[in-house]
Amino acid sequence: MTYSPRRRLEDSTIAALARVCQLYGIPATLGRLYALLYLSPGPLSLAELAAATGAAKSTTSVALRRLERYRFVRRRPRGSDRRDYYEAVTDPMTIIRDWLRHFIGPELAIGDEMIAELERDLGAAELAGEYTPEESAQMEQRVAELRRAMAMGRGWMTQLLTPEDEEP
Repeated sequence: MTYSPRRRLEDSTIAALARVCQLYGIPATLGRLYALLYLSPGPLSLAELAAATGAAKSTTSVALRRLERYRFVRRRPRGSDRRDYYEAVTDPMTIIRDWLRHFIGPELAIGDEMIAELERDLGAAELAGEYTPEESAQMEQRVAELRRAMAMGRGWMTQLLTPEDEEP
């Protein structure tokens, strides 16, 4: 059986995105679903996506909710047939900016809190004599490295987000 160039393109893209997901411990189904939506000229229904992947509707529905939560997929308004339709977010910069705002930003805020607590608790432990001078120096170096990494992450966010991308 000979595949058309379009079918080869679809199959190779679906396989590649499934492999990328597996690299990160994400089910390959998410990569296949995203690829199907990315390559589709229009939104697809849950039933169409389940049929295309060979997965159960329940499995497909759970995977689509996860892709929505990751902000890779949008649910389109229901049509007159009452089915939900889904479409891929196709602009890579939109995906990156959404990811930064909704996932990395909160991680950086938690990191800032953690650093403040580390510094406070390290200072108290040093005053109580619970660390040797060498241990204190090592811990202070680790906190400084963490602070630099956080600043670098914040710098990358600043470079990638335009002022209108940032939420109040």
